[in-house]
Amino acid sequence: MTTEFARARSAEQRAARRSAILHTAAQELGGGTRVADLSLNELARRVGLAKSNVLRYFETREAVLLSLLDEVYGEWLDALEGELGAGGSAGGSGRPPSAAPAVVERIADAIARTVAERPVLAELVANSTTVLEHNVSAQIAADYKRRAFAQAMRLVQIVERQLGELPDASRLVLAASVNLVIGGAWGMCRPSPGMARAYEQHPELAAMRLDYRQSLHELVATTLAGLLSRPASEQLLSVVDVGGRP
Repeated sequence: MTTEFARARSAEQRAARRSAILHTAAQELGGGTRVADLSLNELARRVGLAKSNVLRYFETREAVLLSLLDEVYGEWLDALEGELGAGGSAGGSGRPPSAAPAVVERIADAIARTVAERPVLAELVANSTTVLEHNVSAQIAADYKRRAFAQAMRLVQIVERQLGELPDASRLVLAASVNLVIGGAWGMCRPSPGMARAYEQHPELAAMRLDYRQSLHELVATTLAGLLSRPASEQLLSVVDVGGRP
């Protein structure tokens, strides 16, 4: 039975209500609920608030999920930085060519492992541009994009500590590509019930069923190797927003 919270009056109480809403949304997605199936009514019921009270803290369901994406993305970057360490073997802009393949594999493994452990992150990134960025005000959208850009640049810096400094064009490609891989591979690795049964009933189709962590590793490693081998002059000078993150 839903029990509505007493109205929050202090800044601390309002922050606690926002945190409770985000925590509940994360629990629902972490339990296997897809973004498409998580309604504002259901979220309100789960958190113990009336829908109108949830809207006191977030203007829409999508605004809730954008805030959650910002939170879980930051937590992922903390974990990735912890996996790779504060510094790498390549100092400054120099990177020994003979060491690059091993470093690339280490980075790809860390990204794949830490993302695969975070299905909520993957689900949100996969839905960011097609769902989450819709039905929000310009102010919410702008605030989210500023935070997303800062996090994208932090991701690049974490990688650069291992590989050395990348050209500006490569940095933009790296940030966009990692997020494209996180979201795109997630959708491909979560087949519909009918498709899952098809894989089970037709062994010749089994190769089409991808493993998420392995897919992340291969695609990230390929991206990094390509960025290291291509001259900066041949890379994109600007990158459109991919996967909801610049």
